[in-house]
This record gives sequence, structure tokens and C-alpha cells, in this order.
Amino acid sequence: MYVPLDKYDRKILELLQEDSGRTNVALAEAIGLAPATTLERVRKLERNGVIRRYVALVNAEKVDLGVMALVDVQLASHESRGVDGFREAVAALPEVLECYHLSGETDYLLKVVAPSIEAYEVFLLEQLTKVPNIGRVHTSFVLSSVKHETKMPVR
Repeated sequence: MYVPLDKYDRKILELLQEDSGRTNVALAEAIGLAPATTLERVRKLERNGVIRRYVALVNAEKVDLGVMALVDVQLASHESRGVDGFREAVAALPEVLECYHLSGETDYLLKVVAPSIEAYEVFLLEQLTKVPNIGRVHTSFVLSSVKHETKMPVR
């Protein structure tokens, strides 16, 4: 559900997306409000689910996860038990960073990381293809990234 935002809320979101470790005092100074008011606004954004969580963005190559694959999955069956089983199993795989339910021929798109193509092959054969209800899998490897952004354009 949409949450109305004013200019201060938008600025808070912009600044926290750039650096979520920013102190409340620094955030207050940057937006021109008192620290107590700023803190209450941040807490309200958290309570309303606008701010879901705070994370550290890890460089995949620095932790030996330099191979990224986009995996199209077609399900064998679309009955709710089969779909639920697929979703639960995929959610439990740490190599799967993102999973999107799509319209069109592909049912799901997975973003998967691995240390190497060989390691991805092991993941595919020993884990992913054992997930219930998978009918077809098609993998595309990411050669380079033109744009990778986590910051939402809150206007």
C-alpha cells in the first residue's frame, strides 16, 4: 500500500539509501530538522514498511562469487501446492539472491551467484533441478553489468 511522503521523508530516504550508517544527528543536519523530529520520522518510515531493513552491500567478486546467472524457470504444474513447494524450496537456497514471478512464457526468474561456472553447474544439477515442480530451466550468464543500483528514485 502506498504511503504518502513529504519532502523531508523523501530526503531521509535518499540520504539513508546512500549511507544507512549515517547518524541521526548527521541526518537531521542534512535535512534541516531537529534530531528528535528526524528520528521520529525515520521510525515512522520503518513502522509503515517504507524502510524494510538496513544492509551492507557486499562486492561479490571480493567474496569469491564472481559468476552471476539469470535463470528462467518454467514450472511443470501451476497448482497451488506445486507453486508453494517451489517457492519455499527456492527461498531456502542461499545462492538465489532474487526470485521474481513473471508473466509470459517464463514463470520465475532467479538471480543466482556462484564462485565459478563449474560451481554453478554443481548448484544446478545437485540443488536447483531437485526443487519440486520444475519443468524447464534456462540459464544466461551475466557478462558485464551496465547498471546495478539499489537506490529507489523516491520523488
